[in-house]
Amino acid sequence: MSALLLKKQADYLVHDSYTVETEDHEDHTFNGVMFDVEVLDRRPVQALVVDSIHVRGGLGQMSVWCVEGGRRGVEEKPAAWTQAFSRHVNASWRDFTSLKLEPPLVLLPGKTYGLYVHSADQGDDGVVYDNQRDEICHEDDYIRVFPGLAHLSPDPFGADGPWWGSPWRRRRAFVGKLSYGARYVLWRPVPAAHTRFDPTFRRGVVAAFYALTMGWGGLPTDCVLYILHLARYDWFEPPESETQETLPPPPPSPATAHRLLASQQQRYANDYSRFDNIRDSDDSSDSSDDDFHLATMT
Repeated sequence: MSALLLKKQADYLVHDSYTVETEDHEDHTFNGVMFDVEVLDRRPVQALVVDSIHVRGGLGQMSVWCVEGGRRGVEEKPAAWTQAFSRHVNASWRDFTSLKLEPPLVLLPGKTYGLYVHSADQGDDGVVYDNQRDEICHEDDYIRVFPGLAHLSPDPFGADGPWWGSPWRRRRAFVGKLSYGARYVLWRPVPAAHTRFDPTFRRGVVAAFYALTMGWGGLPTDCVLYILHLARYDWFEPPESETQETLPPPPPSPATAHRLLASQQQRYANDYSRFDNIRDSDDSSDSSDDDFHLATMT
């Protein structure tokens, strides 16, 4: 019964914090950059909480926006987006400046989100961004960052560029950092929660449960379930030093192997010196025929 009272997810904000940093080739600057991020489900994560985005450039009046489902088709539809930051920020050309998101963005695993960082500065040096070099700009165990569009308008989502044609430039990449935390799923003894964890954790849970509850000295079932309920997803993984395989020494060359074999054959075929210290009664004039002894062998 108590297993039904275990929480489905962590009620604290984040369990671990991470920083995504993309490559920086200083290719371009203009008013903004729009790109997609995908939240991966490789870990038993309930959500990623993005609390800040770091950029550099002339900056000025900055804003950050987010849309669930990705940017495609809503590049010029501000009503589809949620604003997470709006403030004037001083220029910073060398170091990244943190844009603290209020409230933080809560991104769910298995979903794609569009992010849009914009500077309303009237010049062309608001935000630094790069040319696209790969199909994926960054990937770790939690998040994947895709290339996107550069925006050449001082108006957020503006459709008019500084010259003729579209204000959007394709095949561009975000330059900066995303700071986020991972809020993990908590283990429970039900299939929906148990299967979110990898095989190592699942086997560890079963082994720990039987080891801690069986016998006269076993702990109460409720106590063990609560301990496992709060275990991290990697609690049962061995230390990295124990998982590294010890490689055997390289085999000797054929010539070396032949010399070693010949040396061993010579030793065991002709070396009888180890018997020299063994003496029987015939070696001593004052010993009877029935007496013998072994000298101390060195």
